[in-house]
Amino acid sequence: MSESAIHTSEKIFRSYRSSFTSISEITNESLAHIDISDPLQLADGAEPPQSIATRFGIEWNDNGLLIYFRGMFEHLRLISDSENKGLNSKTYKLWEQSDVFEVFIGVNAKQTKLYKEFQVSPDGRWIDIDVNKQLGISNHHWYSGLQCKSFIDEEMKIWSSVIELPWSCFGLNKKIDDIWYANFYRASGAYHGEELLAWSPTGYGEKCFHRPEHFGKIEFIP
Repeated sequence: MSESAIHTSEKIFRSYRSSFTSISEITNESLAHIDISDPLQLADGAEPPQSIATRFGIEWNDNGLLIYFRGMFEHLRLISDSENKGLNSKTYKLWEQSDVFEVFIGVNAKQTKLYKEFQVSPDGRWIDIDVNKQLGISNHHWYSGLQCKSFIDEEMKIWSSVIELPWSCFGLNKKIDDIWYANFYRASGAYHGEELLAWSPTGYGEKCFHRPEHFGKIEFIP
């Protein structure tokens, strides 16, 4: 389905203060007690098959944002075990090599077309990118200071990830009163996705995730 065929009302996610002060406190077991309940749809707005059903959640604390993903899987596309160079560090073109969860987020991003892109793989690799869609520029060498964790439950066929983003990577000191826009994605299967999922559907086509006009609003509740 094309971009023009997508007509959705603006989505809103209400994010509450976390009981965690740091990602270091979060384990796979503790994820069971976190609200990870907002579903992703296929990029055209259709319901995804249960085999890749995916949900996300967001919390905030004094240090920054905690973004959670949980998804079913049948198979995971991973970078070869022999290629450990990027494990737990920045991996350029990660989406070309691995399944990923993604978040695109920024203050007033829907209007300014300025936002940050973050991706995490099932084995804990990541990339962060500073995007200026207005000028068509993406800085892949930008460093956000993010931390992340991923957990794979082979028995239940569930892949979970958490990404911690410091307020400072947005140039802010805990500023939750601004108008934030974001979208949350999953790309799995063959090269950047036989399976493309989005919280706020974007439609398909070239760079379909990079359509900030379809971002939803994030409200941080004091």
